Amino acid sequence: MAVSAEQIKELREKTGAGISDIKKAIEESGGDLEKALTAIERKLGSSANKRMGRETKAGLVEAYIHSNSKVGSMVELFCETDFVALNSGFRELAHDLALHIAAMNPRYLSSEDVPSEVWEEEKRHLTEEFKNLNKPPQILKEIIEGKLKSHFKNMVLTEQSFVKDQDKTVGGFLKEAMGKFGENIKIGKFVRFEI
Repeated sequence: MAVSAEQIKELREKTGAGISDIKKAIEESGGDLEKALTAIERKLGSSANKRMGRETKAGLVEAYIHSNSKVGSMVELFCETDFVALNSGFRELAHDLALHIAAMNPRYLSSEDVPSEVWEEEKRHLTEEFKNLNKPPQILKEIIEGKLKSHFKNMVLTEQSFVKDQDKTVGGFLKEAMGKFGENIKIGKFVRFEI
């Protein structure tokens, strides 16, 4: 099957994957770009998991100030080398994350960062709210767990839908970036200001 330069260019812009990986994915999908995109994202994600344990000693701090000058944010973004930290694509990634933080106002970086007392307080509140549903205890427990996950998903940065692509979470977006840059990438601290 012949793979066109336009197909390669389109998928390269979307994923940042290498040309040979893109060509192979298009050929294996029989020319279906959506299937090829899914295959590439799956591959980039799995290669990102291998990189997650590597030490991040370089990086940068990026800030975003909204046009009304009433909302702003700052984020630390770490990578393994200065070579990647100085890359314009990495700076753009940091800027997109700062923009996301300003827009979506996350309170925690990951689910593990939600304090147990905050989690338990919300669980008590939901248990009280749903206790009169007359459901079996196991079903009630599943309902409450689902509501808890949904509630905290909106507060956890890595689980929020990415503001520039609602089909991806911020965590998924970071994994794609790891595949693109070939390095472990981590978000450090972040802060949001609003007047």
